[in-house]
Amino acid sequence: MKNQDLVEYLRSCGVCEICQLRYLKARGAEYRNINETLQKLDVKLNENVENEELVIPDGIQPSKRARLGVCSTCLGLFSKDFQNELLNSILASDFAKYDCQKIVLAICLPMSLQLRQLAMWFALQRRFGASIDENNPPDVPIKEAVKLILHPIICEKLAKGYDANGLMINIDLTHSLEDEEVEKLVKLNKEAFPAKASHQKRIEISRGLLEKQYQPSKVKAETYEKYFQIPCSNVEESIKLTSIDLQGPLICVAGRYRKLSRELSHTPWILNGQRLMEDSIEEIIIRHVGPHFTEKLGKITFMSSGREDVDVRCLGKGRPFVLEIPNARRTCLTKDEAFAMERAVDASGMVSIHHLQVVPREELTHIKTGEEQKKKFYRALCALHEPVSVKILEQLQISASFNIQQKTPIRVLHRRPLHTRPRTIYSVKARVHRENPKALIIDIVTQAGTYIKELVHGEFGRTTPSLSSIIGKPMDIQALDVVGIDLDWPHEVDNSKQKE
Repeated sequence: MKNQDLVEYLRSCGVCEICQLRYLKARGAEYRNINETLQKLDVKLNENVENEELVIPDGIQPSKRARLGVCSTCLGLFSKDFQNELLNSILASDFAKYDCQKIVLAICLPMSLQLRQLAMWFALQRRFGASIDENNPPDVPIKEAVKLILHPIICEKLAKGYDANGLMINIDLTHSLEDEEVEKLVKLNKEAFPAKASHQKRIEISRGLLEKQYQPSKVKAETYEKYFQIPCSNVEESIKLTSIDLQGPLICVAGRYRKLSRELSHTPWILNGQRLMEDSIEEIIIRHVGPHFTEKLGKITFMSSGREDVDVRCLGKGRPFVLEIPNARRTCLTKDEAFAMERAVDASGMVSIHHLQVVPREELTHIKTGEEQKKKFYRALCALHEPVSVKILEQLQISASFNIQQKTPIRVLHRRPLHTRPRTIYSVKARVHRENPKALIIDIVTQAGTYIKELVHGEFGRTTPSLSSIIGKPMDIQALDVVGIDLDWPHEVDNSKQKE
């Protein structure tokens, strides 16, 4: 089969030049200059096509020569008129409200396009015989062609780059013939696949069904032609644009927070429909950071490397956290903007944040994976019933790591399953409180996931060994601070210092 013969037949069927290149398996930039590509593929330009005559074998009826108009295969999808309509519709949407420099088109195509692809597949088999494979489509599929043809054009016109994770422009297309053709497809499906149809109460007609089942190796042309014309018929109306919906990218904003209050929950604390605390770390941070990126604060996801109890502070460098912000209208954060957010959170008096920055989504693995392999550093204020002795101090100077067995604490059984978890304690170092001889300040380094309060008092033997069992005396914890987390992420950035 010569390229010239193929193109001449396609022209006789009302196929546009872009789709002619699809059937010539053109790639990438070859769609930019149609005439140049056709000449490179040894195809004469369509200057006198109306005066040319095709030699068609007996029994094969080509469609009437199409008037210059709507392509019979793409239904005008690749026409300049549609490109202009699409571009104007995007610009008329909320497109200008998004600052994302990368876009991706997500186009919902009518099933009529797939039906026409199959009709042309059958037509080419009849015209060119065995040179047209019955399993592999003879053209570059419409979905792939959209990426090769429409994406570059729209990106160029909008002065945007392409990125699958960029601003998603959801485009819904339809055609006036689709409802009628879907009804025919239901009937065709029952005849073409009677065994499957008999076992299904309801046949789901979908694009996926067409892609998997409808090809010449599975459906006979004679059966298909009972319902649809081969080659596909010419149409008067082009494809219609029914809606455009914009979906901003997912933006991740990371930083570290310090929890300064002993009366603040990690996330909203609601029990039986009643709030037990007025605010939370999550809400304070989202309230001051979120509006810069989105209007829908309720869609933001807050994550951190572990969490504290309500009455536990987090000091030192703070705890790494990240906000996942879907459908973000803004994707950038200047140092000035970040510093203003940090100061606004600091003004709460309960939480302080720093190192605020936008990070790639891939970096979230730092928070999401390997949590239990991290080390946590704590400082606990503990009380005894008697003055601290030298012996007790010596017993609580532990530089070698040791393992404990810790059952799920009673206080969290309502939200955690009952398990016995092995945990590693890396070091313990104690000193007597200056103002109270019955009080100890104990620095503890543990494996992440260790319940420190229970490590101190033992919880009736549910944690073994405990610091209380090590000294052989009852001991309770009065206050606890997290003073360090073994996670060097996100990288440090001083937003208070501006570039000169």
